[in-house]
Amino acid sequence: MTETAQTEFISNVKKALKRKDSSELTIEDLIQRVPDSADLKRLEKIKERDNKMRLSLFNQLVETGRLLNMVVIMEDDAISAAASILRIAKEKQSEWGDKKSVVAWDHPLVRSLNLSASLQAHDIPIYYPDNKSGARWQKEFTNRATNSFIGITTADYCVATTATLTMKTRVGQPRCVSLLPSIHIAVIKLEQILFDLKELYTLLKWDPDEQAEGLTDCMTFISGPSKTADIEATLVHGAHGPRELFLFVLK
Repeated sequence: MTETAQTEFISNVKKALKRKDSSELTIEDLIQRVPDSADLKRLEKIKERDNKMRLSLFNQLVETGRLLNMVVIMEDDAISAAASILRIAKEKQSEWGDKKSVVAWDHPLVRSLNLSASLQAHDIPIYYPDNKSGARWQKEFTNRATNSFIGITTADYCVATTATLTMKTRVGQPRCVSLLPSIHIAVIKLEQILFDLKELYTLLKWDPDEQAEGLTDCMTFISGPSKTADIEATLVHGAHGPRELFLFVLK
């Protein structure tokens, strides 16, 4: 790089950083401590979003999801969602054998589906993490997830413009449930749909509840089922994760 080009490059960086001189940066220069006007406006927009606006985001999510082979379905309540999940479990075939089983997150919304009895009636056991510590218990549940053909989770948010589920890993909510089974089913509420990633990042950084919890060990972004075309330049679903993804949104 010539001296002129180097000077121009550094000048462009300074402009981007809104720096007028070469003085040493302090920690206050690097870290935003309070939300700016754009952040506050975004937070207010999310807070004041009414049902009509949320339904508009849902419709956008449906269209975006369709392009990604992600099935998005509106349900009246947990009862109707549970009936739809049972229908999928009955109709879909296990990829690796005749025996069907399901793994699910230990989460209030997932538990409210009350799937245990209805699945057991069709000889389909459902397993939840027992939340015990230790590698032995983790390995045991991971093996359950490996052998199951459906994994059921909720999500923290879903971004409409990219059809992206965002999911924090917590106790009782391991990553393997959305990764290892052939079919991933997620259940969320209508108000959990956000417009774009800017809204997501603003909430994660400035929402009081999010600040109190902080980021967990892992936060997963899922846009549709697993896709790859790196072998024969032909798009294939399910090579590196679930081959199908269903999202049920409760009104």
